[in-house]
Amino acid sequence: MGPVSKSLQSRVIREDGVRMIVIPEEIFLIGEEVTVRQERDGTISIHPAEEHAREELWARFNPFVEWENETWPVETPKWDIG
Repeated sequence: MGPVSKSLQSRVIREDGVRMIVIPEEIFLIGEEVTVRQERDGTISIHPAEEHAREELWARFNPFVEWENETWPVETPKWDIG
């Protein structure tokens, strides 16, 4: 089984009353829109908002796919569902 999560430090940029979070290149994220959610304990999570981006994320991080050398996959795994 491969790694289950990744935690990296980032920074918040403030510009014209807007706060922007820099997402490091090491974090896999595709698409143009995200859903931002804040829990009652202050935890903030970011998820792809577009359906195709969520499907790509789910395919890449499928918990039933073994990762080589316990590293994050570079490409979305392809498998035949037939």
